[in-house]
Amino acid sequence: MDQDLDRILIPADAISRRVAEIGRELTDRFRHRDPLVVAIMHGCVLFLADLVRQMPIPLDLEFVYCRSYRGTKCGPLEFGQRATLPDAVRGRNVILVDDIFDTGRTITHAAAQLRDLGAAEVHVVVLLQKTGCAAPDSPPPDLVGFPIDNLFAVGYGLDFNGRYRNLPHIAVLRPGV
Repeated sequence: MDQDLDRILIPADAISRRVAEIGRELTDRFRHRDPLVVAIMHGCVLFLADLVRQMPIPLDLEFVYCRSYRGTKCGPLEFGQRATLPDAVRGRNVILVDDIFDTGRTITHAAAQLRDLGAAEVHVVVLLQKTGCAAPDSPPPDLVGFPIDNLFAVGYGLDFNGRYRNLPHIAVLRPGV
């Protein structure tokens, strides 16, 4: 897989340090607030696992499925949830976790759905935020791991057509791959 990479944007050790910082900040914010962490699958799975291990507080986990990309093309947003999600969300302080914020379309839609299900509040945490890409009506995330240029990134959960998620770093593919 490494032969497919143009360059590494964020090395694994930098990701580890930043995830620990975000975990400490969330722990401080939610220490006595009984948070529900809702992860948008699949891209955030590595970020989520590392993040919640950095949060030594009681919390619950739920998962939703949102998909707007097919390859490099953005398509219609799909949203799915587990049957238990409405009961888990109602009245809770929700930490919504995703891998990347570019236009903000996916995360804004997911946050609205959680509010509609009765969340007391929704705090958005993303690993990456693309600079200059947000739609005008998309509120910014509450916590961002790393800002990046408008590049198609892979690794550490981010994929291209289902591949490269298992890279320990975040990288850009070579042109033509």
